[in-house]
Amino acid sequence: MTLFLDILSQARNDIMEISRYISERNLSAADRFVDAVDQTIQRLCDNPTIGERLYSDPTGKIRLTLVSGFRNYLIFFRQEETVLQVLRVLHGARDFSNLFD
Repeated sequence: MTLFLDILSQARNDIMEISRYISERNLSAADRFVDAVDQTIQRLCDNPTIGERLYSDPTGKIRLTLVSGFRNYLIFFRQEETVLQVLRVLHGARDFSNLFD
């Protein structure tokens, strides 16, 4: 079952900020990053269980997965019935343990 997609505004902002940061060093890498995020999200819509559960989420609903080809970046998401919500896209070195309280 393919899910409907809801990319929250904070996740959109994350993608834009990361892309802007990468483009300052390598414009084509920034384009590849945005494409990789899109492809990873589409794969999640087809199979939302491929990500790991976020250990600090008491609800157990938030999951994360690596952006394909950009192993330092993570997509945080959850499935709500027939909707896949993309919550955040963050660098893996960030402290994300309290982001979803």
